[in-house]
Amino acid sequence: MEGKAVSGWIQVEVYATFMKLTGEMEVTRPDRLSDVVNHAGRYLSLRDTRAEPLSVNYPVLSRVEPRTIIARSAVILLCPLEEPAAGSRTEARRSKAVHQAVFNSVAFSLVGDIHVDPGQTLEQLLEAHPDDFLPLTNVSALWVPALSSETSTVQRPFALLNPAAILSFSERESPAARRTRPA
Repeated sequence: MEGKAVSGWIQVEVYATFMKLTGEMEVTRPDRLSDVVNHAGRYLSLRDTRAEPLSVNYPVLSRVEPRTIIARSAVILLCPLEEPAAGSRTEARRSKAVHQAVFNSVAFSLVGDIHVDPGQTLEQLLEAHPDDFLPLTNVSALWVPALSSETSTVQRPFALLNPAAILSFSERESPAARRTRPA
């Protein structure tokens, strides 16, 4: 089966400003979820999708829909519910520098690890690929509208962040860089 494309479905959560959609997205191996999202057109397709509000004060009645089309531009964060397979596309992996970064969007404030080429900044990465969803690991996000009442958080090992949803970002130094910086 070497080199043969294998289609599979991955359970995902899709976060927008006030809504969360949970469903399955088709990923054809050897592609990764990020490849599917970044090579899609204006819309993403999910199957067996349920829509629910992020707030208990936002009433939405939803049943499982067999097929749902999502506007890519409305997505803030897309998270697989299962861990990426260990060793998937290892031949395509290159050595990356890992930095923690803080992001603010209209709806979420989040912290996660970015993976950039050595010497590259997050700003350079975003400028080079302005439409590509940004892969993040060790993601912890807080839904900002929930600050007044209930708290709604998202913690995932992996997520894709829509660059169009980024209001601001700060790249944090690694502990090793702080130790080597002159006082």
